[in-house]
Amino acid sequence: MNRNHKLKVRFTSDLVSCSRLALLLLLIFSLFSSALAQERGRQEKQRHPGGVLVRMLSFTVRTSDDDLRGGNDNLNVGINFRDRNLQFKPNVNRGRSWGENSTQTFDISLQQPVPLSEIDSIDFKKPTGGGYGTDEWHMQSVSIRATGDGIDKVIGTHGLMIFNRTHEDLRILVTPAVAGKANKLELTIKTGGDDLHGGGFNLDLTIHFRGGDTQLVRNVNAGQGWANDSTHVKTITLDHAVAPADIVRLDLRKFGGMLGEFPDNWDMDSISVRAIGQDLEKLIARHGFFRFTQSEGALSIPITQAVAGKASKLELTIQTGGDDLRGDNDNLNIIVHFRGGGTQHAQNVNGGIAWGNNSMHIKSITLNQAMDLSDIVEVDLQTTFGGGSGGDNWDMDSIIVKALGEGVNEVLFRHGARRFTHDNGFFVLRRGH
Repeated sequence: MNRNHKLKVRFTSDLVSCSRLALLLLLIFSLFSSALAQERGRQEKQRHPGGVLVRMLSFTVRTSDDDLRGGNDNLNVGINFRDRNLQFKPNVNRGRSWGENSTQTFDISLQQPVPLSEIDSIDFKKPTGGGYGTDEWHMQSVSIRATGDGIDKVIGTHGLMIFNRTHEDLRILVTPAVAGKANKLELTIKTGGDDLHGGGFNLDLTIHFRGGDTQLVRNVNAGQGWANDSTHVKTITLDHAVAPADIVRLDLRKFGGMLGEFPDNWDMDSISVRAIGQDLEKLIARHGFFRFTQSEGALSIPITQAVAGKASKLELTIQTGGDDLRGDNDNLNIIVHFRGGGTQHAQNVNGGIAWGNNSMHIKSITLNQAMDLSDIVEVDLQTTFGGGSGGDNWDMDSIIVKALGEGVNEVLFRHGARRFTHDNGFFVLRRGH
């Protein structure tokens, strides 16, 4: 019994010693892990002296009037970094349906923390398969919030997007704000008396920057129809922050259908464009009526910064007489000539609409660059009339061409009556004539 008692005491003592050793090792490991984490954090801060690191993206997604089905029809998300790495998260809805008019949230933890400037864009991918029974999802909106060390802010948003067989992907750019520069464009577009159909008939935008770079934005209307007399505000995130003066042209293009197919035409009543950024909100462009058709499916809007004492626009005041300008395929083009031989063409200034008998119309042409008045030497009027018994004729009763700019408001040309026909469809206005 005495021997057994000694063995029990010894075993208990050894067990206590092992427990103490385990606790000591656990304490050492905890201290080492903490020190290692602190060292990694210190190294990250050395690589990124600002100390602001994104560790997680949180998404708030609202569904509109057509649900995300779930099952085999799910949403995948890709996070694109500027070093061309990709973090992909499939099936963020976990196979569950997102019902109509519902709001869902989900988080994606980054595989390693990064500065906000290293996140380039977020991709939503919703494969639809195809054929009968294809799932279509109407996403009303998405908001993306970045959280981490020293950051808790919304970094990206998007409005309505219709995911269907022709539009399965959406890219949301992440462009950090820079004081005094634009990282977004806000487009306010009013539709006239002929709607934008949507579906496969959508509006694309190309943004031209000084230096030659461009940014293509497809499907501005997100596949949605824009009804007659409706107004829509769309926000476009630029792929880099720029000074407003470095945005030099906007091209609008609308697919009107293949020739021989039933066409979709669209009457754009007006568009205004604002540059938006940190401490910045500036109107940079506007345009009036334009009719998009199969044959006239593109509109180019130059953006010219005002320069004191120079003309940045020409304003044309045109009075029609007793024979109208028909419009559609019978339109008026303008050619502006500059000293030195340069020219600028403004196609279809009537926007494809008819100018009725005895009507007056005021149209503006933004010059490609601000010009001295003496360097604007000629303005040509050119009609596009066909010949034969169905050809159009037009009586222009008068025209006044005025130069406008910062501190500039001066008539350059004026003329009285002129009849345009198929055989006589070109007229020249020159200084001193």
